[in-house]
Amino acid sequence: MIAPFPKPGGPPAVTSARPGANMVPLGRSLRSLADRMLPDIIGDEARSSEDLALEEFIEAHVRYADAIRLASLSSPHAVKAWAAERLPSLGISYGFSNRAPQESIKANLDQQASLRMVEFADDLTMVTRFCRQIEELSIEVNNHSHGLEFRFIFKGKHLDRTFSQLEANCVDELLRTHSREHSLRNRIFCAEDKIEAQSIALRKRVRLGLSPMR
Repeated sequence: MIAPFPKPGGPPAVTSARPGANMVPLGRSLRSLADRMLPDIIGDEARSSEDLALEEFIEAHVRYADAIRLASLSSPHAVKAWAAERLPSLGISYGFSNRAPQESIKANLDQQASLRMVEFADDLTMVTRFCRQIEELSIEVNNHSHGLEFRFIFKGKHLDRTFSQLEANCVDELLRTHSREHSLRNRIFCAEDKIEAQSIALRKRVRLGLSPMR
């Protein structure tokens, strides 16, 4: 049974600021990638101040996903709930549009798809928020021949060239990391004034290789 979108005073939230047995850390890509790549990008002189800014940003926005709660939600409901809980704290104004028919939402998707989609969305959001001045975010859910298509369009320019290079390296590694997941297929396009991502939650027959992606 698919749980409805959480309302005030209703079902539990899908994210929390506290770790726990069923809580999965979010925004992991920015921490793991930036710790390794940032010194090579900015050089020795600015390293300490930039490292401090990065650590302060990460610590200020630590969040965990409730894996059990997300397993009870469809992917669109999971992303909608995540956006409502997560994006205001990051100072990001957003719009959410769901054009997927109900039969597609209830189709045979991977049981981990909702959690994986939230992890992908949060990884991308943390990287983009740290590297750009975000003006707005548009989230769209559409029907797709292979499952459900999610589009994330962040509008806003890089803070400077240092952050542009950091973002490019983070996005490359983020795509490699999430490519190991069988439930999603992800693409990310970075431009000067926006970053756009497509993530498709796959139906079972696609994951099993019976219907190849094009």
